[in-house]
Amino acid sequence: MREAELSGEPLGVFAGIYRLAHAFVRLKHLDQAEHATVTAVNALQSYVKDHESTPQHLSVLGSLHLMLALVHARAGERSAARKQIENARKVAQQLGEDRNDFNLEFGPTNVEIQAVSTAVDLGDAGEALDIGEGLDASSLSIERQARLLMDLGRAHTQRRHFGDALSSLLAAEELAPEMIHTHIAAREVVRELMLVAGRAASDELRALAERTDSLG
Repeated sequence: MREAELSGEPLGVFAGIYRLAHAFVRLKHLDQAEHATVTAVNALQSYVKDHESTPQHLSVLGSLHLMLALVHARAGERSAARKQIENARKVAQQLGEDRNDFNLEFGPTNVEIQAVSTAVDLGDAGEALDIGEGLDASSLSIERQARLLMDLGRAHTQRRHFGDALSSLLAAEELAPEMIHTHIAAREVVRELMLVAGRAASDELRALAERTDSLG
């Protein structure tokens, strides 16, 4: 962020704030994440009023709205999370394509991936599956594709579709093994699948549990 300021690249500063907010979320400092992101959104909107809007502006602004959706979803604030998803959708429609400005991967597809994740965080598994199962994320990074599959696995688990949940997690693992092996949400799903299956757990599930250290 400091380097972006010194280089006269304000959008780099806003992208840095986005990543800072992610760190706050991982630390469960949701108030700090919200404060940083709201401040950035307000500042960026003011900046855009005085400058010509570019795709880069839209990418950063939309990503900040997605960050707020994540924060509100983790706090269980349903209406606020949904509002931010809709805000991001509007920005994505204005952008009109999937881009990767500042490695944010913002665009219509990534908004829907985040909408799936938000719905799962809020316990709306049916909505998550309705959005995610017909979504083509092949143009995005392996990480985003795997994230979608992981969240579909979480949604299937909430709906007690255990076979589909395992299939989604295995597909995600094939794309991004390290993410599935270390991500807290993925490990929690695998642990729940093991608890439900008990002694009837399949060899595939047991092996996945071993790889994610979810046997305990």
